[in-house]
Amino acid sequence: MQASSPSSFVDKSLDNYYQTKILSNYPSSNRLLLSLFSQPNLKYMSIKQLIAWGELFAHEPATIRVSAGRLVKQGFLLAQQRGHYTVGATEKSINQLAAKWRHSHDMVDQWNGGWLSVYTAHLGRTCKQSIRERERAFRLMGFKPLEKNLWCRPDNLKEEADATFTRLVEIGLEEHAILMKVDHFNYALTTNPKSLWSPKELNKTYVLLVSLMEKSAQRLSGFDVKQATRESFLIGEHVIRQINQDPLLPKEMVDTSARQALLSSMIEYDRICHPIWHEFVNDY
Repeated sequence: MQASSPSSFVDKSLDNYYQTKILSNYPSSNRLLLSLFSQPNLKYMSIKQLIAWGELFAHEPATIRVSAGRLVKQGFLLAQQRGHYTVGATEKSINQLAAKWRHSHDMVDQWNGGWLSVYTAHLGRTCKQSIRERERAFRLMGFKPLEKNLWCRPDNLKEEADATFTRLVEIGLEEHAILMKVDHFNYALTTNPKSLWSPKELNKTYVLLVSLMEKSAQRLSGFDVKQATRESFLIGEHVIRQINQDPLLPKEMVDTSARQALLSSMIEYDRICHPIWHEFVNDY
């Protein structure tokens, strides 16, 4: 039997990832609207346009209307003239989310081997909502649990430790958590802190996502505007989410050139996608 070439395995993995992890992962109505209004050229849209976007992802018009109303009440959107919406009172947080991925590479500094650690044992575990928000904040900021109630990440960010802590609190960590800068861990610990992340998987993901965008960019010109809008939104949102959730590990732990290549590819893919979205929106 003829053996398959290594490239055929890569293509098979790529196609599987594309079909099961991205194109089948339709956004919720809330996530869809927040993602749309985070785009620089989609700050103002009518309910008719939002409903058209919703239909791309199998959302009923009533669902989109309810979500828009809910986001207005929460301050994320602002209802203007009847049936039109724009970014609301929490525009700053939406804009920060939108802009963060473009500048993620600039957040990283040289690593001297130290760590940022956060101690949480005194915060308790009685409120499940607080625990979920706490752990989500750690995940978004690249922290991993080293031991029970002790979270850490490499101290390789350009911002001061206090700024990192402030960002953690803004996205869900309780303000009474204790932040520490650690120069050295006792390596008699059960877990070596460097082993908390899988650089091999991160490096593989960087390469995979670049290939996904390159292949998608080649396909888009052959699609009708609805199909091209749907695919470019799903792939773009997925990649941006991966970039925003990247732990930004130092070069001593991960291939930073592959991470930079992913960022550059996403910027180019974004440039290709927006004219397609503009054409789609203008049809409504």
